[in-house]
Amino acid sequence: MPGQLSLTPRRAAASLRIVIVGGGLAGIATAFTLQRAGHNVTVLERSDGTARSQGGIRSSPNMTRVLNHWGLGPQLAKLATQCPQFMFNEADGKLMGLVPLFEDFLKDLMAAFIFVQHGDLQNMLLGLATREGAEFRYNTTVTAVDCDSVSVTLDNGESLYADLIVGADGPDSLVRNVVVGEPVTGYKDGHLSLTMSCPTELMRDDEDLRPLTTDGNWWVWLRSKVLIHGSLVNGKKEFSIVIGLQGVDQETLAQYDETWDTSYPLEHFGLDFSTYDIRVQKLMKLVRKVTPTVHIRRPILDSCVCDHARIIIVGEAAHPLVPAGQHNAGLMIEDAETLGSLFSRLQHRSQISRVLAAYEELRQPRCNYAQDWELRKRHMMSAPDGPEQKARDAGIRRMMAYDDWAHIDEKRFYEMWGDEMEMFSYFATDKVDDWWTKWGSLLARDTGRPEVPVTPTVEVSVSSGQYRSTFVY
Repeated sequence: MPGQLSLTPRRAAASLRIVIVGGGLAGIATAFTLQRAGHNVTVLERSDGTARSQGGIRSSPNMTRVLNHWGLGPQLAKLATQCPQFMFNEADGKLMGLVPLFEDFLKDLMAAFIFVQHGDLQNMLLGLATREGAEFRYNTTVTAVDCDSVSVTLDNGESLYADLIVGADGPDSLVRNVVVGEPVTGYKDGHLSLTMSCPTELMRDDEDLRPLTTDGNWWVWLRSKVLIHGSLVNGKKEFSIVIGLQGVDQETLAQYDETWDTSYPLEHFGLDFSTYDIRVQKLMKLVRKVTPTVHIRRPILDSCVCDHARIIIVGEAAHPLVPAGQHNAGLMIEDAETLGSLFSRLQHRSQISRVLAAYEELRQPRCNYAQDWELRKRHMMSAPDGPEQKARDAGIRRMMAYDDWAHIDEKRFYEMWGDEMEMFSYFATDKVDDWWTKWGSLLARDTGRPEVPVTPTVEVSVSSGQYRSTFVY
């Protein structure tokens, strides 16, 4: 895979005690980068830590590049699948268009577009964090977080004190409420994601399904209010599938929540696949269990740091996205890399608030844009029949007519890829390096003076909310 980078960790001059609430992908990745940066990290996870999801993650170049930078390239080469092209189909299987991912394109981005199983990635990140020395406490539930004392209280009455608390406790975040100062509420907006997988050993004997076990493509089927997509994960042992439904009624949504803890047989959802592509029909017959997850839309936050600049939220605690979207994991990985890279430069505890202000300056515009981007894409790709759907389909079919992708001109390239390049070309490590080159000298001055918390001013530009018709989800 392109873009393998060397691992050259920097360590802070002042070591902090850091407590991370939440031991999912965001918490594990952040534990690794902060422990590697020279701090003492304890992760508190309410589960026993053994559960592993078979769901697939699309790691676009912005995410893959960071994982390579962390030294995971060899493991990804064994367990992940590099995507050669996107295949867009009508629900009945008629090919609408394809988007090849040429090596020159990936070379410019310095990383590949890959598919990796959620559980595999969790194991890789956990290996990194534990080898660095991060402590993980499982079956540990946090019941309260205090910004004044910088402490957490556990369900057994124990209190833990820290220099910094990181909330990585997911979309229904306890720590977020402390950061904001009040409960952050939202509403179920009609999106329901169904995640499932099929063992490829059951697919290889079928002539219709056999190509899906080897080609590595991202397969997409589109129908009014329905998006189905699938890809190979786990060393091509599993074919991971997501069904994204739009406009689901509130009575149906009331049965489900944001967690990934409960699974049902496919029949539970009452979906009719009889008019779908024969490949989809056959895949659905192989599915054993389905995990439903709803999207609760909450307001985009102005800040992810508490008033005393001692508690910060990351991952979906800070920027929850539509479940099973393209950049959910990618933003978590970027958050972890940014926070670890900044805190590897810490020289004195008095700099904590300034470092957190730098983090917000770097991450808030990016994450706010990504929240808008993901929702627009899901709306567009599962649009009901109408003007938006017709414009989307026309754009996909124009791709089918374009046969010179290897020599695409700049105008056509940005017409096809401009919106995606805004997401794909981002490299968190470079963003921190650039920021430090400009402003790091100011942060390093007068470290012995009493600390004055800094409130960052961040200009954010996001879409007006009118969904643009572009072709790539």
